Amino acid sequence: MSSSDRAGRAAPKAGRSVPAPLRAFAAAMLGAALLAGCTAGPLYGTYGVGGTDVGAGAMRLPYAGRIAITEADTRTDQLVRNELLFRLNRGAPVADPLYELRLAVDGKARGVVVQSNGVSRSVIYIETAKYQLVRLSDKVVVASGERSATVPYDQTVQLYASQRALKNAREEASKQLAAQLEIAIAASLSRTTG
Repeated sequence: MSSSDRAGRAAPKAGRSVPAPLRAFAAAMLGAALLAGCTAGPLYGTYGVGGTDVGAGAMRLPYAGRIAITEADTRTDQLVRNELLFRLNRGAPVADPLYELRLAVDGKARGVVVQSNGVSRSVIYIETAKYQLVRLSDKVVVASGERSATVPYDQTVQLYASQRALKNAREEASKQLAAQLEIAIAASLSRTTG
């Protein structure tokens, strides 16, 4: 038998039906091809509106450098404010702001496991922020809400180690809280401007 005979026998004859698994695979591939043309995109990306390169991880909304944040009253407020200034404005100084973010941040440490001598070993640091995003042109509150972040840490009888653990937990909670606020604000502004 020649190789051309084998090829002729392997090919399906006209009129035969395609097996069901092959049809399902073809339908799945067609569906994937159709979904690939979807115009929705992620919140973060390397290309902004109109395909302009805005850097990795940068927000694609056109308000960098345009969101002012109220001054901080406490160290906890300041940690969240600094992180948000960088996240919302990409480190650019705020010039001619379109929006003002009003923040009230509160942080508390709560003991979870208490030893027999009354010292908490495991502690949870909870940081909560209430916010309002105000459009400065007409003083309308575009978005408001509350977000919180929780970070566990260990406390020991050594004072310095316990204070350092609390400081680290507060810094981590502030970063997490700023990330949550950034997403909430970006979503609100995309609905407002988009």
